[in-house]
Amino acid sequence: MRLTKRSLIPIRQSRALVLQRPDKAWAVYAPSNAPAGQRKVIRRYFRNKGDAERYCSIARAELTALGVQANRLTDSLKLEALTCSEKLAPLGKSLTEAVEWFIKEQKAKEASFTVRQATEALLHRAKADGQTTAHMRCISSVMGLFGRQYGETLVSDIGLNEVQKWLDSYRTKDGHTLSPVGHNSYRRYLGLMFSFCVKRGWASTNPIVGVRAKKVRTKLPRLLSPDDLRVILGEAPEGLKPVLAIQAFCGLRVAEAARLRWSDILLNESGNYVQIGADVAKTSRRRLTPMSEPLANYLKAVRKDDGHMYAGGKGSVDALQRAMVAFRRSLVGVAWHRNALRASALSYRLALTKDAAATAFEMGNSATILTRFYAETAQLAAAQEWFEVRLDYSVNL
Repeated sequence: MRLTKRSLIPIRQSRALVLQRPDKAWAVYAPSNAPAGQRKVIRRYFRNKGDAERYCSIARAELTALGVQANRLTDSLKLEALTCSEKLAPLGKSLTEAVEWFIKEQKAKEASFTVRQATEALLHRAKADGQTTAHMRCISSVMGLFGRQYGETLVSDIGLNEVQKWLDSYRTKDGHTLSPVGHNSYRRYLGLMFSFCVKRGWASTNPIVGVRAKKVRTKLPRLLSPDDLRVILGEAPEGLKPVLAIQAFCGLRVAEAARLRWSDILLNESGNYVQIGADVAKTSRRRLTPMSEPLANYLKAVRKDDGHMYAGGKGSVDALQRAMVAFRRSLVGVAWHRNALRASALSYRLALTKDAAATAFEMGNSATILTRFYAETAQLAAAQEWFEVRLDYSVNL
């Protein structure tokens, strides 16, 4: 159907058609927005002439406005716009959306930093925000490994495929791929860096969003028995024994125990507690953990006026870790795994209190994690015996 001078003019239909279809008494022919190759004119019907004329009036105004803009377009630009629209149609995207995305990408590239530069900026920001040394060390470690391959690459040029391939192909020192826990940890720190870049306009998107976390199979913690604890505390070097006892009865982490000072041991008539300051705790929240009577009696006998509880490390986490590993390896007859003292303290304390929220607050954990990993792992009788284990303090430090 061709465009004629009668376009956008109401046309009275034949009497026979009107008798059959009163709703088609008047017809209007108008230009179509259909793509090239399809019909250029559409036909609309109306019941009365007034409705038809109102439609024609609106359509003429739209054509006039479009005509003014269209006169500024060259034929090649019109063809290009039409071709691009047809390519975007299967994707459900418009030409405007595509252009806006491209502009955003270009701006990100122009402002982008390299991975090495972005890592330095992130570490500087983390230090200014008062993040812990351990957290900053983890950022530096993971981003340093990632930077071996992509250090001089703009963060805006790194997409989902590059990040996924790196995580899947990374090999540890012993040649193994990352464990599910390691994969999720590396993914978390990479996501932190890319999120930092997106907020500053150095990248348009965070590719880690498309990387799925791996499922971690939870294992029940292997608990030490009260007899195991007697052997450990009986054989422990005197300089290491206070820290091991604190871990066994109060559930401190190694990093928390390394930074603990004698002034944090509160022994008085109102109660006996270990004070974990916000600057010491992993969660950056101060807490008071109650002590058992045998532990309190032992610490009263061996306590010093001040200084770190583990004097051999002077607050160094690595020093305490090395000392504990060496002692653990030298101990015969006890299946003592990493973090077993803290896991045992958490499990036995929960068995005693039956209160996940209270125990989590004492031990510096979340009630959700405590319930998921430590609930129903210890019997009440064993828990009571654990906290009644006595320490030999005949030799002062």
